[in-house]
Amino acid sequence: MSTKDLAEEEPMPKRLRHCVISDHVYNEEFEELLHGNWCNYRDIKSGNLEVISKPFRVCKISNFLASEEFIDGLKTELLDVKCRRSSIDLYQFEQTGDLAYVDSPNLQLLYTAFQIELAIWMERNTKIELNNKISMSSSCYCDTDYLLCHDDNMGERRIAYILYLSKDWTAADGGALDLFDTDEHGLPRNVVRSLVPEYNSLVFFEVADNSYHQVAEVTSAEKSRWSINGWFEGPLRKSNRLPRPEIVLNYIEPTDMDIEIGSWITLCYLLPDIVKEIQQDIEHESYTFLSKFLIEDVYKKLLAEITSEIICWKKVGPADVRNYEVADEETLPEFLKSFYNVFKSISMFRLLKHYTELDLVPVQETMKPKMTIELQRWSQGCYTLISDKSTTKETSIASNTETNTTGEKKESDIKNENNKEPRAKDIEKTKEKEADKLEQSIACKSSEDSQSTKSHSGNKKNTPRMECNTPLSDKEYEDIDDEDVQKVIVKKKKLKKVRPKKKETESQTSSSDLEDSPTSPEDILDRSDSEVSDIGDYLSDPLDYLMEVQEEAAQENETYEPGSLDVIMQFHTGHVPEEQTIDYVDPKEKEGALIHVPPKDNHLCLVYKTLSTCRVHKYVNHYCQDYFYNLVCTYYE
Repeated sequence: MSTKDLAEEEPMPKRLRHCVISDHVYNEEFEELLHGNWCNYRDIKSGNLEVISKPFRVCKISNFLASEEFIDGLKTELLDVKCRRSSIDLYQFEQTGDLAYVDSPNLQLLYTAFQIELAIWMERNTKIELNNKISMSSSCYCDTDYLLCHDDNMGERRIAYILYLSKDWTAADGGALDLFDTDEHGLPRNVVRSLVPEYNSLVFFEVADNSYHQVAEVTSAEKSRWSINGWFEGPLRKSNRLPRPEIVLNYIEPTDMDIEIGSWITLCYLLPDIVKEIQQDIEHESYTFLSKFLIEDVYKKLLAEITSEIICWKKVGPADVRNYEVADEETLPEFLKSFYNVFKSISMFRLLKHYTELDLVPVQETMKPKMTIELQRWSQGCYTLISDKSTTKETSIASNTETNTTGEKKESDIKNENNKEPRAKDIEKTKEKEADKLEQSIACKSSEDSQSTKSHSGNKKNTPRMECNTPLSDKEYEDIDDEDVQKVIVKKKKLKKVRPKKKETESQTSSSDLEDSPTSPEDILDRSDSEVSDIGDYLSDPLDYLMEVQEEAAQENETYEPGSLDVIMQFHTGHVPEEQTIDYVDPKEKEGALIHVPPKDNHLCLVYKTLSTCRVHKYVNHYCQDYFYNLVCTYYE
């Protein structure tokens, strides 16, 4: 019998072993070393073997494939396999489909070796029960590509593996396999081990409740991180994962203290006509973006204080949801703390009510609008992810009252939510108080700007000079100097129509009445845009009117979603790339982000966010080499 005939009669596992996997993998002493340390959760590093027991079991086998020629053949064939570049909140890289369906000799040989021979070897040495199913694909990570924290724990996946194919890869090139430890709730916390991708090494780990890992960002502009990766599958295992704890939100009710917001905010954003323009933007687009919102001197002072070394920053997680730093409010410098208090004040609640027509000012004791506030510090490696795992728990803090940590609603609050129609008399009284208070808060600033304008304009009408970008028409933009105003073009896509209906008890005034008080935004509170009353419409054609009302009611009931108002200001964004946006995403929508908020200094962004919408801050890559900051407030009716 010829040698050829003997080779053909040789069992399939032996033939695969000779041409694919190195002999030392099947050495009896090697297998015993692996088996003993893996099953007993012991660390070892010896020759071609390394076993890591914490934070979860990982094994690395060096010089895994037997032939350099075979590896070169794999890489050549992979160049002809169709790849798809994917970029979402969780990852950014190129990946092939399942290699089982690729008709290339070396790739087919590798797939068969893993499915038949290596699967048996894995089950024998790890004591993890497997079936005959595997998955195999190829991934390529280039400069700035990444795969953020996740656990692979899905379906029948039992053992994850990665075969590295890039030569001369170093720690400085990034792309390490980072392993996370977990906190007392079993959630990912910090990176505690990093494995540099070693050429021709196989890394595998047990897919478990705590197998949180990531592919760190690739930081090399010249190299690409190639790998073949997938899972060995087995029977479904019972999860011992702890219930995911709620993220506690510190809800704050508006403080009673009135703030002179005219000493903080550029005057034009307090004028009735501009307030109405802003309200219409929110009405139609669900968001608006206001440049030069703060007075220039105020903003410069905030820029200086926000980088103060006395501020204590704390990283927030868990890592499979978010990773950035938050300032400890108690350590803020004096001026920055005063700025914080502006957003907590009833004055700001009142102004935001004018901007949005949301119920942010209580007219009854049982009505309790609230907000959260967070000063965030961002740098390379920070991100937030879309997650449907996290629930929130309220920690309500009313002004001068004790903290409520239960998160439960009182019966009176529930009744009030079901019936938000306050008495007409209470509304009227509140309107009068609001008008008086806000007018007093901006009177000083209005007077100063008016006097300044008068001195420049001679006998012209005493109207404050525009010093900011506002949601005006194109014609109005033409009248503003481009050097004074930075016109921002933002991709706009409508969210679902979320504006609540106007209350029947609200007063209605014709648009001509707005011109009678050009310096007080309160005077436009709760006024109708229509110059003709509903009664007049009804009398002119009752049948058409009734059908129209029914149609509008049906449309509003169909599309209405409750939500909240996000208020965002950014600082030190001059070095931040324009694509480093804050996105508002509906995970159910195929079109992706609905709103993009670009990084801009001294811009106020208002976004009405429905319950189905997530705020996602894109991963910050290594080209952003300094800190930038976001003040994020969320207001609730």
